[in-house]
Amino acid sequence: MTFDELRYPINHSEAPLLVADDPLASTVLPHIDQCPGLEHVVVHEPSVPVAVPVSKLSELAGAEPKPFEHIDGHEEQSPALILYTSGSTGRPKGVVLNAGAFGSSGAGFAECFGITASDNYFLPLTMAHAIGALVGPAMAVVTGGSLTLVDRFSPTSFWRQVAETGATYSILFPAHLNLLMETQEDGPSAGESSLRLVITHAWLENFYRRFNVNLATVWGMTETGAMATGSAPGHQPEGYVGKPMSGVEVGIFDEMSQRLPAGEVGEIRLRHRNVMLEYFKNPEATGTTLVDGWVRSGDYGFVDADGGLYFGGRLQDMIKRSGENISPEEVINALVDHPDVTEAFVMGVPDPIRTEEVAALVVIQRRVDLSDVIEVASQRLIRRKLPRYIIATRDPLPRLGNGKIDRATIKRDFDPANAWDRIAE
Repeated sequence: MTFDELRYPINHSEAPLLVADDPLASTVLPHIDQCPGLEHVVVHEPSVPVAVPVSKLSELAGAEPKPFEHIDGHEEQSPALILYTSGSTGRPKGVVLNAGAFGSSGAGFAECFGITASDNYFLPLTMAHAIGALVGPAMAVVTGGSLTLVDRFSPTSFWRQVAETGATYSILFPAHLNLLMETQEDGPSAGESSLRLVITHAWLENFYRRFNVNLATVWGMTETGAMATGSAPGHQPEGYVGKPMSGVEVGIFDEMSQRLPAGEVGEIRLRHRNVMLEYFKNPEATGTTLVDGWVRSGDYGFVDADGGLYFGGRLQDMIKRSGENISPEEVINALVDHPDVTEAFVMGVPDPIRTEEVAALVVIQRRVDLSDVIEVASQRLIRRKLPRYIIATRDPLPRLGNGKIDRATIKRDFDPANAWDRIAE
């Protein structure tokens, strides 16, 4: 991530301590004067002199563990963790989770998917994500099982890493499964791999047939404390994401917040003891998302007569690329940094590998190399957030009678086949 992307959560969280390896540390340290709340940093080696105390990660690795001490007043409902997730406003929102979220997510997932002490969880996802921060470590702690952590997901190394570590299950997004399908690496023969289960968001028949690894489906959010619905391993109907985990209640609601009966489509909401406490320092967004103890998802779907949840899509305009949320507003703000871009609209378009790709319609009054627009935007955005498809026009963005942008018309008329493709350049 760029420093501009990192600065906001560092400052907004009011954290006095930064523990970081590279490249994050070398990105932040030259600008640490812009993070006035930081009082101490822990890094491999300081890349530049800094005006706060510095410790080395190697010193922590060799230190004796501190004895357990109970913190007075720290209970299940006490704030314990802030995870930042993209918001429709363009700024990440700090989801405050309570201390009970760790144990409940570990026990809920372990019970739902049959995880035991003999299992080894393969974690190739970021520790900043609810899966990496909560679900994966919590399952290992709750069951007494093992956890294998690698630095990143690599489709060309995945099966080798699984074989070397003896991993038995993993949680991956459909984009990861599609990337594994695209690679030339054949993967294991039937019955050869230690991997017995992949937990994901959708049943992919081709993946199961090629690698003979069973799939189970799941639905949840950072705001739900990672607690979710989950299915039994095996073939599932399209959109089916399982039944609520232990202690979880799922409901479908209409626009008037009236609960709907089985079979009717509406907004998915979820509640249990350990959903988010709030969005940190954002009471307005908190009040919109937390309603009578329910977490409003912004997703739509329905519940069948047996209590199983079917996911239909997102009510919000968030772009979901390779399992990561991307705020259109954040991308728009980066695009209009270019002096010749007067307006921009950003959306997700379907992609067979990454589920969605970022696409943009930009208003430019003179001929501009679109790679220059991307170059300017890259000063503020990490590469995965940059638009792949761009259409440039001199006409103003279409608007409705109330002055708002006509999103439906733009989405209807946007054709990636007629767009400039950053990947093809």
